[in-house]
Amino acid sequence: MAMRLLGCLVSLAILPLNGMAAITNADLEEFELGLWRVRSDFHMLTIMTGGQTYAADLESSIDKARRTLKRIESDAEGSEERKLAVELNSEWKNFEKAASSNTMAEQGYTDTYTIQDVNEIPALMLEKMDGFKSGIPGNYDDVHELAAFLQRMTSEYLNLAADPSGGMAAGTDEGRLEFKDAVPRFESMLASAKKKHSGDEAMSRALAQVGLKWTFIRESMVKFYENAVPFLVYRYTKQMVDTLDQAVNLASTEVEKPTFGPVE
Repeated sequence: MAMRLLGCLVSLAILPLNGMAAITNADLEEFELGLWRVRSDFHMLTIMTGGQTYAADLESSIDKARRTLKRIESDAEGSEERKLAVELNSEWKNFEKAASSNTMAEQGYTDTYTIQDVNEIPALMLEKMDGFKSGIPGNYDDVHELAAFLQRMTSEYLNLAADPSGGMAAGTDEGRLEFKDAVPRFESMLASAKKKHSGDEAMSRALAQVGLKWTFIRESMVKFYENAVPFLVYRYTKQMVDTLDQAVNLASTEVEKPTFGPVE
């Protein structure tokens, strides 16, 4: 048994040298979540005509996404991962500049090209991340993906709510979502996550809470043009994403109890 354990440790030690990805799927999903959260906060700042609370939320979201990207850069192993990190960093600089240039409070409007960059650059970065298939998998990748997709839907919702023309003046169709397709997709993802983690009491409880709060905003997602309630969607999405994040963090930091000898 000791020799088998030693062999496993040696194998783990040399895996990066053999080209195994050091970037995790969880970090990529967290970065995607961060991009959509920045986009959401940018448009919410416009909707709330430059309120200080929402300006602070935007700054916080930019900082969180920036720190996640730095972690991806530092973890990158091998040419493929480093190439991805460099490409993401290049796009991020443009995105951060645009997201930091909301002038609603000062001028009562924001430049159209700035809005286009905020809407389009995340979709370009998502394409690059989707093309990377070598990330290290984790037990809660599906939950990270669920949170990111929920935040993406909300960012699209707030984009439409912030633009009197329904978002048509704020860029191309790059990365746009149709709620009639996105809503059932999210619900399918949620159902799959509930099934997969049915044996995890804490995660099951978190997913149930998300399902309950989702019912409060679902109708508005489906019938946006009849019943737009951006503040409600923004607030509930933030609560749902925080619930999922806390559940994953709790599950990921739990120390596994030994299976031999008495538990002290």
